[in-house]
Amino acid sequence: MSVNALTVATAEESKKLWYLKNIKLFAGLSFKEMRHLQRITRMETFEKGELVYLPGDSSDAVYLLKKGRVKISRVNDDGREALLTILEPGEIFGEVEALSGDRRETLVQALEKAMVCEIQRGDFDHYLHRYPHVGGRIIKLIGARLRTIESRVGELVFKSAPARLATILLNLAQTMGESEERGVRLQARLTHQNLANLIGTSRETVSSLLSQFSQRGLVMQDQRYIVITDKDHLAQVK
Repeated sequence: MSVNALTVATAEESKKLWYLKNIKLFAGLSFKEMRHLQRITRMETFEKGELVYLPGDSSDAVYLLKKGRVKISRVNDDGREALLTILEPGEIFGEVEALSGDRRETLVQALEKAMVCEIQRGDFDHYLHRYPHVGGRIIKLIGARLRTIESRVGELVFKSAPARLATILLNLAQTMGESEERGVRLQARLTHQNLANLIGTSRETVSSLLSQFSQRGLVMQDQRYIVITDKDHLAQVK
C-alpha cells in the first residue's frame, strides 16, 4: 500500500472511530473495546426514503445510526403503517431481532440521507460475549424503548387527537428540536402522514389540527418544517 493510500485508510479509520464514540450505547468504552468495534463495522449510506429493511427480512445485522434520521414502523396485514419511533444520530437499531435470530418485525426507512455502521450478527454476538457489560447496556436500552412504546399506547387510548398531537410535538422538540428566535424548530421534515402514524389518526386530521394550532399561535409551518412557537400553551391542549 502506498503512503497516500495508507494515509487515506488511516484517516477513514479515525473518522469511523470518532463516529462510533458518539453512539450512545458505546459511550465510555475503552480504546481496546472501541478498536475492536471499529474493525467489525462497515459504513453504509441510505438516501431519503430508502428502506434499510422490511418485515420478514433476515435479521443478519445490527445498525448504528451515525448521521441523519430513520423511522421504525410496524405494518399490518392491510398495509397500514404505525410509526413506533424516529431515531436520532447516536442510536442503535435492529438489535432485538439480531439477538434473537428472528426475522425482522419492523420496517426501517430513512427520513433523510442517513449514514449507518453495520455489524454482522455473528460479529456482534462475538463482541457481546467478549464484552458482556455492553450486553447489559443493550438490555437497559430495550427496556427503555418498551416503556416509551407503552407510554405512547396509553396516550392513544386515553388522550384526544389534539392532545396526542401536542404531546408528540413536544416530545419531538426534546429529541430533535433546535431553539431559534421564533421558538423550537423540529429538525426533521416530518410529513402529516408521519405524524398521523405516530398518534394513530388520519393525515387529514393532523392537517386540520396543525392548522388550528397555527391559528392559535402554538406552532407554525415553514417549508415543511414545524416550529413550536408556544410550548407552554401547547402542553395545555386537551
